[in-house]
Amino acid sequence: MSKLLEPNDPAPFEVINPEGRSPILFVSDHNGKAVPHGLDNLGVHQWEIERHIGHDIGIDMVARALSAHFDATLVLANYSRLVIDCNRRPRAEGSMPEVSDTTPIPGNRDLSDGARQARIDEIFTPYHQAISQRISVMQDRGVAPLLVALHSFTPTMDGLFRPWEIGILWLDDGRLAVPLMSALRRDPKLSIGDNEPYSGRHPAGYTVDHHAESHGMVNVAVEFRQDLVEDIDGAGHWSEIFAKGLEAAVAEYEKQEVAI
Repeated sequence: MSKLLEPNDPAPFEVINPEGRSPILFVSDHNGKAVPHGLDNLGVHQWEIERHIGHDIGIDMVARALSAHFDATLVLANYSRLVIDCNRRPRAEGSMPEVSDTTPIPGNRDLSDGARQARIDEIFTPYHQAISQRISVMQDRGVAPLLVALHSFTPTMDGLFRPWEIGILWLDDGRLAVPLMSALRRDPKLSIGDNEPYSGRHPAGYTVDHHAESHGMVNVAVEFRQDLVEDIDGAGHWSEIFAKGLEAAVAEYEKQEVAI
């Protein structure tokens, strides 16, 4: 099977602050918008890749700001979700979409098994191996990681405005999600979604499910509204708001753990 990634293509992932001392491990599944050179931009214009269908707008700035604020390790996926969605089970519907939000993706039509497997082997798997490795490193240091998956969402979908500034997604583990929502809602001006605009229950995203839920690891997924974080000022502002809430939630979680 021929290789997908060429020497001048980006690496499938990036690890920021690998020696971070925080118990938080940030991950960003839809962070990047790279497309392997050999895929000819999947047959779509670059401006489509720049849209929400190609990556989580603004999340790179938010993620890096949070990593610095908490002295936390951050693992970023570098390739566009249109090449392969690192938060979906490989080969599941939407993993390599032929259409995304009404936009046809010609480069994903009629993919051979070998072409699909190359994207899994060279992009998806290395990214998730990097997350697993960071978890193991933290556990070897005696740290119980708190996995925080970072995303952003488009403010309008199917003609409907989504009012939440931040959405908190969670499945069965509310140890971090519940105090986080409580902390953020102390500001009555904020609209904080509880499993909005997406549900963490139907189904949980692959990353949280694979690395955290199935292993009993404390976790939460977070969605920032893209129109609020699409520039550096907005990303800085909302990362600060979220950081204060997360600090309070981690402190509450740790207090509860000591009490048990």
